[in-house]
Amino acid sequence: METEKNFLTAFIDESGSITKTDIEHHKYFIIAILFTRNSKRIKRYFKKGIASLMKNANYKDKMDKNGEIKGSEVSETKKNKIYDRIVRNCKDDFEIGIIVLDNNYTTKEFIKNHARTFNYITQMFFDNSFRNCSRYRNTVTDMHLIIDEQNIATDAEYTLDGYLNQHLTVVNPICNHFDVRYSDSKNHALIQLIDFISNTFYRNIEKHDNTSIQNVKLLQNNLCGGRFFDFSTNHDTKLLLDE
Repeated sequence: METEKNFLTAFIDESGSITKTDIEHHKYFIIAILFTRNSKRIKRYFKKGIASLMKNANYKDKMDKNGEIKGSEVSETKKNKIYDRIVRNCKDDFEIGIIVLDNNYTTKEFIKNHARTFNYITQMFFDNSFRNCSRYRNTVTDMHLIIDEQNIATDAEYTLDGYLNQHLTVVNPICNHFDVRYSDSKNHALIQLIDFISNTFYRNIEKHDNTSIQNVKLLQNNLCGGRFFDFSTNHDTKLLLDE
C-alpha cells in the first residue's frame, strides 16, 4: 500500500506569452510549479495573507467581483508579507520550479502549437532539474498536477499527463505515474499562490522590476536546485538581484 510520502502534489501556473510577435516587450514565458506534500499547511498561511489584503477595500472589491485576487493585481511590497509568512512557517514543506522560455530562441515551428510547446519544456524541466536537483527526487511514485484551467496546455490533442507519462515513467522514470487535473483557480488557493509567484518572477525577469528583488531573494532557497530552469540556447537569462 502506498504511503502519503510517496505522493507529491504540484500546482502550476504561467506568466507571459509564447510568441514571435513584439519580442522586445514579450521576451519571456514563465511556468511556475509549487511542489508540496503539505498543501493544508501552506494554504492556511496563504489564506491568512489574503485575509490581510482584504482589509484594503480595493482588494476586497476584487475578491467580491472575481472570487480571487490575481498576482498581477498585487504589489510586490504586499506580496512580501505573504511570502515571508509562508517561508518562515513552511520553508521545509514546499519547493518551487521556475521554467523560463526565452522567445528569442524559439522558431515559428517550435511554438506553432502552444500546448505542445508547454508540454515539451515542462518535460525538459522534470527530466533535468527535478530529476537531478529536487528535494523530492527519488521519493515519488505518483505525482498529481493541478493546473489553472485557463492554462494554454488544455489542448486535448496534446495532454500534459499523456506526454509526461510517455516520456518520464517508462525508461529511467522519475515516478510511476503522472495525473493532471485542470481546475478553476478560484477553487484552489495554491493555484492562486503559484500565480502570485509566477507573476513575481515575470516582473523580475521580463520587467526588471526592482520591487520584485526582495521577493525573489526570499523565495530563492526554495527553488529546485536553488535556481530557475533556463530554456534558451545560450542559457543567458538572469534574475535581477541587485537594485
